[in-house]
Amino acid sequence: MNIRKSGIELWNWLFSYSLHISSIAVVALTVIDISNINEWVIEAFGIKELAVGQIIYFIIVIIALIFGIFSISNSADLKTLEEKNNENDLKISDLETTLNDVVSETNELFNSYLKLLSNNLGFTHNERISVYKVYENQFVSIGRTSESPNLKLPGRTGYPLKEGFIGKGWDEGEFFIDDLPEPETRGGSTYYNAIAAHVSIEKEVVDSLKMKSRTYYVYRMDGFNNEPKALIVAESKLENAFTEQDIQDKLEGVSQPLVMFIEKINPLTNTLSDIEKIGL
Repeated sequence: MNIRKSGIELWNWLFSYSLHISSIAVVALTVIDISNINEWVIEAFGIKELAVGQIIYFIIVIIALIFGIFSISNSADLKTLEEKNNENDLKISDLETTLNDVVSETNELFNSYLKLLSNNLGFTHNERISVYKVYENQFVSIGRTSESPNLKLPGRTGYPLKEGFIGKGWDEGEFFIDDLPEPETRGGSTYYNAIAAHVSIEKEVVDSLKMKSRTYYVYRMDGFNNEPKALIVAESKLENAFTEQDIQDKLEGVSQPLVMFIEKINPLTNTLSDIEKIGL
């Protein structure tokens, strides 16, 4: 078995280097012609003039022909393989382009739907709506809209399920607050203390928030299997900006389409949100 395996390995090696071997054989033939080795004769095996040079010459000619054919066949196989690889690369590229187009269109449609909800609520540049989906024990942004371009920017990276108002809303089903104090009062300590009275969160985290809202409504949305899937968060930089009932009334008419989008959108391919994790 080992001898057979070694023979197969040797054959594969010879086949792989057939071009080199045939080239060396051609060079050897040239050397033989120049040095007249093909004219060598010796006395052996009872033969007075054994044409050893001719034997060597013909052996090398046969080697050159055999491995020359092998190298041509090998080159053809490599060319065919390269063409197939190029064809497969084009197909993969087309599939990736198609997938990106579908994902982009889905995300744009979803954000347009959120914008319609925002307009129906009369939200201005002081408010925004965000939707977060759970992925690998974290909330991942899958959609966000606001009249303010700055408020549409991604938030902090990485946010655990059990912290902040979103953690409380996820745990309890919903959470509403509309009387948080001015964020800058007493260096932000008053704002932080008001938040910390409801949830567990570090002051450094609150201080780093790009949008320090004073009105929040967090609502947990279930999927078609009645399992928790995502959170929708409406927030405003203003105090008493909207009521809990306002959001609930508007959500009643759009909850089913929202759930449909949430079920379909994959956080891994959410190009519009750049897979950013959320803030408070």
